[in-house]
Parts: sequence; structure tokens; C-alpha cells
Amino acid sequence: MREIYFIRLSGLDLGQLLDGLRIREESWRKTAAFLREGYIPDDTFVCEECKSEYEAESIADHYKRLVTDLEKQREEQNSTNANLERRLYLDGKSDGQLNLITRIEANWSKIRRCAVARIRSELMRLTDDICDD
Repeated sequence: MREIYFIRLSGLDLGQLLDGLRIREESWRKTAAFLREGYIPDDTFVCEECKSEYEAESIADHYKRLVTDLEKQREEQNSTNANLERRLYLDGKSDGQLNLITRIEANWSKIRRCAVARIRSELMRLTDDICDD
């Protein structure tokens, strides 16, 4: 089974990554063309190392799939639903913070009488069980 990774990147970094993957795809496509036709009219071309034009095409296709998958994920995250989910998540966090402040205010007279060493444990008792990584 393949491992799945969740990686966070800025929009700029994702763009740079996509550009790099596209360049690698293009290099492998040119390698396949060179192996098939015997020449490339691009004097900056450097042939990739592989056994056949089919291997080069397969590697180029793999880069193309990577680019397509990343672009699809970016589009999904920029969709209206993702923005709505993100807003609901942030609103929930804000509500949680306000609830904590309300609980602290309601228990303040008890908390302020605690010894300094005990204040933290009293505050932690008031926090929600839900937390983020």
C-alpha cells in the first residue's frame, strides 16, 4: 500500500514546484522524441538517461500525473466549499476561545485565590477536550 503524505506549501512554493515538475516532464518528452527520431532541434537539450523511448515516455507521463494531481488539489482547495469549510473551522476555533474566556471569567474568583503553581492546572481544567495538532 502506498503511503499518503499531506504537505503544506504556500501558493508561491506550490507554483515553483509545479514549474519544476513541468520542466522535468518536458525534458523526458524531448528525450523520448530524440530516441524516436534521432534529433532534437533544441540546442540546449540534454538527453536524460534511460533504456528506451517508451521508458522516457512513461517517466514523462508520471510527471504529468503529478502536475495534474497537484493542480486538481489546488483547485479543490480554492473552491467555494473549501473556503466555506475553512471559515466554519476558524469560526469554531474562535467560538472555542470565547467559551474558554467565558469559563475563566466565571471561575476567576476561585482561580485568583489559587497558589501560583496551581493556576495552570485550574486553567487547563477549563479548556475544551478538542484541540489541534
